Amino acid sequence: MKIHPALTYTAGRTALMAAVAAALFAVGFRSWALVLLAIVISMPLSWFVLRRQREQLAERAAVHQQRRQQERAALRAVLDEQNLDEQTAEPDRS
Repeated sequence: MKIHPALTYTAGRTALMAAVAAALFAVGFRSWALVLLAIVISMPLSWFVLRRQREQLAERAAVHQQRRQQERAALRAVLDEQNLDEQTAEPDRS
């Protein structure tokens, strides 16, 4: 079973922030600044460290979007055909 890329990316971001927070705690940060610095430092780190997970997530989103566009186009074609059939089947009431 393959794990959804959003889950792996989110777990990676969370784990990276926790690791940065632990490192800051070991250095001596003990206040709310620890959480703030952990978030600020982990953001650019995740750009490099979690590149593969981010690309997998983006690829899956692109595939999903393309599939939805194809489904939408197919539905529009069916609806347009039904509308055309209804218009040609109705007699003129002028």
